[in-house]
Amino acid sequence: MKTNRYRIPGSALLAVCIFILFSLYGCAHTPGGDGAGTTYRQETAASGEPSAPASDLPTDEPPSWGTDVSEAPSTEPATSDGDLPTGKLVVTKERREYKDKSLTLRIPALNVTYEVNDGTDAEALRVGVGLYEYAQLPGEGNRNVSIAGHRNGLSGGKVTDKAPFYYVDKLKEGDYLYLSDSNNIYRYTWEWATVIERDNWDPIRTTGYSCITLTSCHPIGTDNQRIIIRGKLDAVLPFDKDYAYPASE
Repeated sequence: MKTNRYRIPGSALLAVCIFILFSLYGCAHTPGGDGAGTTYRQETAASGEPSAPASDLPTDEPPSWGTDVSEAPSTEPATSDGDLPTGKLVVTKERREYKDKSLTLRIPALNVTYEVNDGTDAEALRVGVGLYEYAQLPGEGNRNVSIAGHRNGLSGGKVTDKAPFYYVDKLKEGDYLYLSDSNNIYRYTWEWATVIERDNWDPIRTTGYSCITLTSCHPIGTDNQRIIIRGKLDAVLPFDKDYAYPASE
């Protein structure tokens, strides 16, 4: 009888079997799953807020803190806006029920008018500005209406000002920012501006008062940091299609 010169030694075969078993075990216990079809939320974003999303808009930057709110710290759940804890990231029932483009942002001093999209993903910001998942809707009380937008565009490889928030650093004391829906006009007065690191979520936390927060990349042409514009609610007016929207006090 001929000897099989290619026979696998018993020890090698055992090693192969052990390797296969460990591989199967690892697949069933990867982060994000429990091996039984349950998926857990992870703190690292799949699409990655610090990473620029694919988009056909010629921009220089990721949209804001980003495109996937799983990048953010954990939330404090709440059922409605207004009566909320201060200094928290919250997802409210009102926010979850927000209808795309049902708010309009106006900044007359910058000649900016955009409908507010539902979310801050690449498509929402490709066409305008977007409402953070952790935003509250406008009104009286503890509400921080946080909105993201691009800072600049690119044309022929050059930075342009064709983006909603290119000139937000020019806003100053006395300037008005407006949000409107089908019932009301919410007027905010410019309160302050600052520049922060890109992974700092503090400006979109609840503040204890009613405000608007705009976020965008900084400096122009980069996404290294974030510029933050804060406005404080000044008045709630009945909606009037003929309202003049003055630029400043």
